[in-house]
Amino acid sequence: MKKLSFNPSTLAEPVGHFERAVKLGPWLFISGTSALTHHKGDIRARKLSPGIETQTRETIANIGHVCEAAGYSLDDIYELRIFLKSRDDYGKVDTVLRDVLPKCGFICHGYQTELLHPDMLIEIEASAYKE
Repeated sequence: MKKLSFNPSTLAEPVGHFERAVKLGPWLFISGTSALTHHKGDIRARKLSPGIETQTRETIANIGHVCEAAGYSLDDIYELRIFLKSRDDYGKVDTVLRDVLPKCGFICHGYQTELLHPDMLIEIEASAYKE
């Protein structure tokens, strides 16, 4: 099975030694993505939009860019792993997900954690499948 890597030009370079996504057969594995992913430059100097709803929408849009570069769409996502700075934000995140991914059909995991940038409120990893 051939492994293909994706780093869309619409997004900044990854902040570490990894790819934005790797495709193995029909599976696409998307690295941790945030509202910072489309901002270029030193991660510590990047400015984030305030608010969990806005950061969630920007994060999903960035995941959409990765999907598109690999020939997938958001509808092909079957798994999300959501990392939140505050567990109190989960309800707001779920409301945004209902809006931007209305078809559901995916599984989801949620974690509360410290994130790499002090203003980051959310990071999401995703997996997609397309025959």
